[in-house]
Amino acid sequence: MKHQKHAKLTRKNIGNFATNELAIMGTTCGEIKSFAGRISTLLSHRNPAFLDMDHKSDEEELDNSFHGGVHLQMTDKIKFHRIDVKNSYNSFEKRGFFNETDIVLVNGNHYEASEQLVFIDDRKPLIKKIQKVKHPIGVVFSNGQKSIPKEVLDVLPELENLPQWNLEKDFAIEEISKFIDLYYQKPILKGLVLVGGKSTRMGEDKANLEYHDVPQWKYAQSLLNNYCDEVYLSTAHYNNDFKGEKTISDKFIGLGPMGGILSAFQEDPNAAWVVIACDLPLLSEKTLDTLVNKRDTSKYATSFKSPTLDFPEPLICIWEPKAYGKLLEFLSWGYSCPRKALINSDINLLIPEFEEELTNANTPEEYKKIKSEI
Repeated sequence: MKHQKHAKLTRKNIGNFATNELAIMGTTCGEIKSFAGRISTLLSHRNPAFLDMDHKSDEEELDNSFHGGVHLQMTDKIKFHRIDVKNSYNSFEKRGFFNETDIVLVNGNHYEASEQLVFIDDRKPLIKKIQKVKHPIGVVFSNGQKSIPKEVLDVLPELENLPQWNLEKDFAIEEISKFIDLYYQKPILKGLVLVGGKSTRMGEDKANLEYHDVPQWKYAQSLLNNYCDEVYLSTAHYNNDFKGEKTISDKFIGLGPMGGILSAFQEDPNAAWVVIACDLPLLSEKTLDTLVNKRDTSKYATSFKSPTLDFPEPLICIWEPKAYGKLLEFLSWGYSCPRKALINSDINLLIPEFEEELTNANTPEEYKKIKSEI
């Protein structure tokens, strides 16, 4: 058996800087910056970012920006916030900055990205950087350009069959924005039913209680099957009660729900996880319809405001892939509460229309009361 030095983990689909990154190349830096600005305005619902290189001298910037011997300076502006640092960042470190964005537009004159949107522009012939074009997705003709040069097609004949736009035409920017929006699809949804609790107050396993003539875990599983191709049961350890079902055992031991959510992301860091607790007997498709239909992938999560607390509810929640790193970050600071992570992150917080569906059943008295009402 071949020795494996490192643990075999499912890696997140990511390029040099982000999951969805698009280099704009084949034109001047000024045109790239202007184009990225116009495109990002129409993609604002995807929380886009732009990676560029400034051509001003470092000396001029340092003189105006830094005070004394500091290596990092944070400045809160009125409408934006700025961080200046002296130390350089490699591509791995830059991923941390771009984690919360859905789409990163990149100045392809200075950086490489997974995909490229190529310009045909005599001012900056594409042929000079054609070796950096590895996965083109579309062609943009600058003003006055009508066709792809033969020398370019000799190297990249596939450009002829890609979507093409001419900036001289009306609505070209709108059409390109729509194409990019559709090209970078939302992460798929997978379901997770948390069944690994100790049920101390109930006195018996809450996952096996019956409110709807089936064990509650099976009822919750059936709800999520309406929205997810795959639904898993999150267990603290292997449990014979769920033999034959798709389960994810906690890899992060002793962390409660946080451990279950992190273990699901370790299973698939590229999916968004719809997480629900097993002790929500009144939960129905009405509430889950709202959660899924109002999902905002530009945020870390989409959650409901708790009807009993003025806080988000982490156990009826869609956690986007970008939340994986955020949860690990909170864990590194000593916080194992997923609600704490939601409160202190950029999330989409919904007001529940059917508050009663968020009711937990934690004691035998609550079980009997809800059972009688159902």
